[in-house]
Amino acid sequence: MPGQAFCGKCGSRLLSCKVCGATNLTSSVYCHNCGKSLSQQIQAPARQVATPSQSVEVTRLPSTPKPIAISQTPVMSLETRILDYLSDHHGEISITRASQELGVNLQLLTDTLSRLQSRGLIQRESAFVERMRNCVSCKRTIGADEPFCSYCGAKQAAVQKGAQASLDPRTMKVTLTMLSRVIEAKDHPEYSEIDQLTTTIGSVALGEMKPQDAQELAFQDQLRLLTLIFEYTRDKVVYKGETFGEYVRWPWETIKTGGDCDCKVVLLASMLASLAFRRMYLLVLPAGTYIDTQTNRERSMQGHAILEVELSDSGRRVPVRLDPSCADCEVDEMASVMEPLLSNFYRVPIIP
Repeated sequence: MPGQAFCGKCGSRLLSCKVCGATNLTSSVYCHNCGKSLSQQIQAPARQVATPSQSVEVTRLPSTPKPIAISQTPVMSLETRILDYLSDHHGEISITRASQELGVNLQLLTDTLSRLQSRGLIQRESAFVERMRNCVSCKRTIGADEPFCSYCGAKQAAVQKGAQASLDPRTMKVTLTMLSRVIEAKDHPEYSEIDQLTTTIGSVALGEMKPQDAQELAFQDQLRLLTLIFEYTRDKVVYKGETFGEYVRWPWETIKTGGDCDCKVVLLASMLASLAFRRMYLLVLPAGTYIDTQTNRERSMQGHAILEVELSDSGRRVPVRLDPSCADCEVDEMASVMEPLLSNFYRVPIIP
């Protein structure tokens, strides 16, 4: 994924193919996406003993078989592989692990999933989830099964095994309802209230019209806009201490009546989507009993939801966590009682 300099599986440095943009290990000879030689792109010596009669171009060596590239077959072949993979895993897969097992970089995998959804080949009820954790070095959110941080390359300690609730049917239903509230909000006439509100906040933050694509703004402008939207949902919308998932309101309902963590996250995500923030994820903690990594004691939780948004900074992606139901939390913070439980959260992409 752009912005990630190291492989989350082996810790090796990554290289972007200059032909198709796919991410590869620097040790790769060919791009796994388009099949083009990477040897000249990284300007490294060819892995061969050349003689005067031999070409130093790796692709011309008869002793070096060229791997089959995805681009040599129709795009549908990749989509079919992903559909089969989803079917084998009942629609509940880890994006990180699927990327590794399918040999597809994270960005290509996410883009293909989005394309499959837009064509109706994957229902909106399908969920692609993975457990999360904080990197021990840079503290960014990464997959719990990644032995190396994909942002800074630091080796990760093994996640402590303990009591962990699964993404049970009820929590899955709540998560899917939250997704549908965000994705389908724009199809309702009441959405105009959200649009007007975000237009006003956008003019306050930027002094100009609402952006068509927030990712095209300068990083500081993205952060300023994000902060004002977050502070509105945190401070101006009443928090209701309801049971997690008891009733997931539409965003305009939450503005009028207030809501709990899931309702506030839906409102926050809907407002950010109105401002064209495109890369967002639900972080969901199912109700259950967990091991607190700070105290090493079991804790019972009723469930929680926060939002993660990726900002763009000179081609790098900067993940930012938002907990609008935490009155004391600032941007990129979450409630202190939740931090030790991060490895039990599930990360679900919001694919419009």
